Amino acid sequence: MRYFYLLLMLFVVAVSSAQMDVLDSLMQGQQPKKEYVAYTFKTTRVITGHSIETVKKNSIDFRVSHRFGDMFGVNQNIHTLFGFDLATDIGIIVDYGITDDLTVGIGRMKGAGLVTELWNANIKYRVLKQTKDFKIPITVTVFGNTAISSMRPSSDPSMVNYFPSGYAGFSHRLSYVLQAMVASKINDWLSIQLSPTFLWRNIVPLGDQNALFSLGLSARAKFSKRSAIVFEYYTPLMKSGVGGREYFPMLRGIRNAAYYPALGIGLEFETGGHVFDVNLTNSAGLLENDFLAYNPHNWAQGQFRMGFTISRSFQLGQKGGKYWKKGSIEDAGPEKEKTKK
Repeated sequence: MRYFYLLLMLFVVAVSSAQMDVLDSLMQGQQPKKEYVAYTFKTTRVITGHSIETVKKNSIDFRVSHRFGDMFGVNQNIHTLFGFDLATDIGIIVDYGITDDLTVGIGRMKGAGLVTELWNANIKYRVLKQTKDFKIPITVTVFGNTAISSMRPSSDPSMVNYFPSGYAGFSHRLSYVLQAMVASKINDWLSIQLSPTFLWRNIVPLGDQNALFSLGLSARAKFSKRSAIVFEYYTPLMKSGVGGREYFPMLRGIRNAAYYPALGIGLEFETGGHVFDVNLTNSAGLLENDFLAYNPHNWAQGQFRMGFTISRSFQLGQKGGKYWKKGSIEDAGPEKEKTKK
């Protein structure tokens, strides 16, 4: 029943947006043209999780992400150069903008949880856009993701990588994410986002459950023309104790728990058409299907790591639509600045 309510919520948001678009077209010429807020976040991701942003029409966003090992975990300090000798996860991601509001993407992650070698395909659609006059105070984007593991199968039925031959084994390799992101650019320097998230895994460890609900809180605080501080936190929303999950285990001082919420803070800066993100996080995994399900790393025990992401966008054809040409309260990019001179 909970799944039904979640899907119903997303459907109502989408229908409401469609109705608003119809009314806008019927009343065109009778009201001032809307100016939409752009660059609530700088890229399509905040740190590990997605942001409400999509890729511009006819553009490709290519990104490489990396997570190192624990900086101060057991036997993981100077002996591993504070985690730099280790790679917990590596991701290569390509997203394409079909329209300014619709993005599709594919990716491959090494994986850091019990299920590794993760290939994924995703789709992302912005159903509602914030206006500069705050008559529409939020932007809403929905996101769906399917991941499949190519790891070698185990012959032990109790293992999560038990992939028998046939359809059953293939289905065990699959997991799915459905997410609704609601964000607002409060002013020129501060953006906040909430991300209710549903994760379904077809096979799970003993004592865990297939369906997981999580809530993400993300923020971006801009402090210069090209730089910002980003923050991200994902907490499970479920009965305490399921799969070793507890509410706020780090604040409560619980050590060696089976799961800790993903918490990260990073520095984001743009240069020469690239966006760099350098962060500290206790999340070893890069994909929602991974870090929302498996994350035994505790900040209080030194089990946090440095990570980075490099993002580069390429324009393939005609530039994006009016959403990106007008209404932005972000500084113009380097290419636009050259044109103005």
